Amino acid sequence: MSSANLVRLASGARTALSQISTRALHSSQTPASTVAATATSLPTKWSAGSVDLVNRLRDQQKYYATVVIKGRPFTVTQNDIIIMDRIQELELGDSLALNQVTELGSRDYTIKGQPFIDSSLFKVEATVIEHPDGKLFTVTKKKRRTAHQKVTYHRNRHTMLRVSAID
Repeated sequence: MSSANLVRLASGARTALSQISTRALHSSQTPASTVAATATSLPTKWSAGSVDLVNRLRDQQKYYATVVIKGRPFTVTQNDIIIMDRIQELELGDSLALNQVTELGSRDYTIKGQPFIDSSLFKVEATVIEHPDGKLFTVTKKKRRTAHQKVTYHRNRHTMLRVSAID
């Protein structure tokens, strides 16, 4: 799992995994300096026009986000279900804040990042709802002119996420 893809919500505080090592992901404690670094106020580098455009997008009834999870882009709206490759560290009911968003948009407005949009301008949350197994694949290996034949079976493992909020 790429550590910059996801943000785990621990006791209501957003903790950026890009700032925490993978070893800290497995521990139950989060550094206090990281929690303090993720303030909800807008950065000073954004102009008033950019903030106005973001607020216009928020006034729309429905909008979408293109998020990148484990290197793959997914275009999602609220209550969508994402089926992706298994992430072993996640358990059922875990909440994730997806912080790598390349595009936010609605019918009238679109905001594109270069390559990503600053995470202080939006909030995309998802919840793990299931860890299903994929369909059964049969792999047959055979050598000609001999009786040698080998059959193996394979199932892909998946993780299902429900997008609970796009703000």
